[in-house]
Amino acid sequence: MKRFLTALLPALAATLLAALPAAAAEQVTVERESRLHAEPRHDAPQVAVAKPGTVAEVLGKSGVWLNIKAPEATGWVFSFNVRFISQPSPTAEQPAPGGGGSALGRLFGPRRSVSVTSTIGIRGLEEEDLKQARFDAEQMKQFDQYVASKEAAEEGARASGLAPVKVDYLDEKPQ
Repeated sequence: MKRFLTALLPALAATLLAALPAAAAEQVTVERESRLHAEPRHDAPQVAVAKPGTVAEVLGKSGVWLNIKAPEATGWVFSFNVRFISQPSPTAEQPAPGGGGSALGRLFGPRRSVSVTSTIGIRGLEEEDLKQARFDAEQMKQFDQYVASKEAAEEGARASGLAPVKVDYLDEKPQ
């Protein structure tokens, strides 16, 4: 039994390694005009601007940032500005790369159907975020430009067709 396993393991490893080159790099399509940064930070130097429709190769990931190689340049882009390109489903005429038509291809090759759900939300602060945080007076000035008085907010709401509504609190749940 030990000899059998000793012979089987190298053969299995060789089969798996042979399938690696068939795996294509992930590609994305730029959905909106996006700045490419030198590092995965908004305040990092800009190296180029990727136009909508640009197809790029993903080189790496860091948090919500993707390092992409686009025709314009290589740089970091905010991941919500791109869409991952899905691979076409294999057919009998055109099997999946890596031997999708064979038993090994079905076992180790790409899945035939993929259901992806993407959500955008607010994530919590991580320790690394807090370590990199710093005060930026210029951004505070920009932030102050969005301040509206209560009267201006009420007038804007009325002009948009919104009206105040009084909502009563719910009673406690019966036990």
